[in-house]
Amino acid sequence: MKLNAVFATLAPLGLVLAVPLAYAADPSGDVYVGGGLSMSRASGLGGKIDSALANQGVTSSSSADGSSTNPNFRLGYRVSPNVAVEASYDRVGKMDVQSGVSSPSADSAAGSWKAHGLGLHVLGIAPIDNKWSLYGRLGVERWKTNLDLSSTSGSTNYSGSSTHTSLALGAGAAYAITPNVDVTGELVHYTHVGDDTNTGRTGLNQFNLGLRYHFM
Repeated sequence: MKLNAVFATLAPLGLVLAVPLAYAADPSGDVYVGGGLSMSRASGLGGKIDSALANQGVTSSSSADGSSTNPNFRLGYRVSPNVAVEASYDRVGKMDVQSGVSSPSADSAAGSWKAHGLGLHVLGIAPIDNKWSLYGRLGVERWKTNLDLSSTSGSTNYSGSSTHTSLALGAGAAYAITPNVDVTGELVHYTHVGDDTNTGRTGLNQFNLGLRYHFM
C-alpha cells in the first residue's frame, strides 16, 4: 500500500475517533510546548523539479533525495479534554539535487531543494485511559520553499523560491510518561509543498516522533 493511501486511511480514522468533542468540562486550560524529529518524504521530486525548470526554459533530467530528517517545534493549548489548538514550525532540510541539462546548452548542475513552514492546527483527541490517547490533526501550513542549482561551467545557475499554503491531515497517538510529559508519534500528510513554476510542487509525508511538556 502506498504511503498516500495509508495517510488517506489514518487521517479520517483519527478524526472519527475524536468525534466525541468537549462535552466534559475543561480540566485545566492546559498549555504545552513540544519538539521532536520529523522524517519527511517527497516522492518523485526529481521529475517535479524538471517541470519547474521547463517553465524557466531549461530542459533537464533530474534526480533528488526523497527524504530528510529535521527538528520540529510545537506550542499548544488544550481547550478541553477532546480539543487542542496547536501552532507548529516544521522544516524540510536540504534534499540534494542532480540535474543533467540538455538545453539551452548541454550541462550538468547540482544543488538543493528545501522548505520550512509555520502552521496552525486543530487536534481532536480521544483519551483511551489515563496514559494513552489518540488524536487527529487538521490544519494549514504556510511553506517557504527554495530550489538552488549551479553548474561547474556557470551556464546553468538557477535560484527559485515560492510561498504558499498547504492543508495538513494527520493521525497519531500520545503516551503520558508523567502527568506533565508525554511522548507522541504521528503520521502527517501535507497536500503540497513548493509550486509548479519556480521550485517543483510535491505532496509531503511526515512521520513525527516528539515530546511535549504540559504546564499544568
